[in-house]
Amino acid sequence: MFKLRDRALQQNVMKPLVVFTALALLFISGARAELVYGNLGADGTTALGSVNNDIGPGSGWLAQGFNTGTSSLLSLQSVTLGLFGANVGTIPLTVSIFSGILSGTNNIVPDVSLYTSAAVNVGDKNKYSFTFSNAQLQANTTYFVVPNGGSWYYNSGTPAAPLSQNGSGYVNAGTWEITSTNAITPAGTWEVAESSRYSLSVYATSNAVPEPGTWAAAALLAGGAAFVRWRKGAKVS
Repeated sequence: MFKLRDRALQQNVMKPLVVFTALALLFISGARAELVYGNLGADGTTALGSVNNDIGPGSGWLAQGFNTGTSSLLSLQSVTLGLFGANVGTIPLTVSIFSGILSGTNNIVPDVSLYTSAAVNVGDKNKYSFTFSNAQLQANTTYFVVPNGGSWYYNSGTPAAPLSQNGSGYVNAGTWEITSTNAITPAGTWEVAESSRYSLSVYATSNAVPEPGTWAAAALLAGGAAFVRWRKGAKVS
């Protein structure tokens, strides 16, 4: 009798835990970042070109704009750029997302920094991914990707300018530059850049992706609760 009751309790307790785990895995899978905008192809594999421009103090600034349109993919996860850092070793670089503002020429140009990525050590010419935390975008809004140093490479493919990828609904909002060389951060008048082919891939999801620790803690709590319920039930004769 005890064994039958024990087995029934195990089944009753484990069923909710299995369902919870399955739902958690489905949610994580559904929140996989999509490539929503860029000029490195729908999968980000287009090669880098051979032309680059320096960024940062002493070199001016570059910004690549995009508008989110009616897209539901508004939780920015990462930005990949083709960069070069230094001939010897690496340099820590970040990428910022700027808001847009209507200029005197009726163009939307970069305004202020909203989000800054985690730092990445950038060395030889390569594609580098910069991740963001809690970077929530708004629909029908213009933003700008602004690297904070290094040398930004052109892409090697066509089309040259970045565009919507994988049916995301994002649209190009132009490439802008500041040619003054003495600003530690972007400051001055933004002008239309000479080229629009700076290598770029933007990744976003439709939901904020929970930190791995969040799911681990939830699973641990659920497992602990299930074990306690099973132990209590097992003592009943």
